[in-house]
Amino acid sequence: MGETIVTMTVHGPRGSRQVDGIADTAATFTKIPRETAEAIGLEARFETEVELGDGRTVTRQLVLAEVEIEDVRRPVLVALADDGEQPLVGYTTLEALGFKVDTVKHALERRSAIEY
Repeated sequence: MGETIVTMTVHGPRGSRQVDGIADTAATFTKIPRETAEAIGLEARFETEVELGDGRTVTRQLVLAEVEIEDVRRPVLVALADDGEQPLVGYTTLEALGFKVDTVKHALERRSAIEY
């Protein structure tokens, strides 16, 4: 099974940066390198505990950033990655921007917002 790599632009008060991340529908938050967030002026405003794939629980700092994928831009909470961690595009970002992952084509597809 392959990975879906997504190029996103993360916007902050001092500019923007492109980041390639794995689309991870099991991850709640998008995760970017801390250095990227600092370079564009994003400061941690929140903390949360997250469970990792191996069952460990860690505390992540979160920033409020505008994330853009394929010309769709929305504000979302983004986790700050520790050194060497893979950037991710989590399901809250995918849903907020109106995308789903096609696991056969390894690509994003647009989808309508859901309201029940």
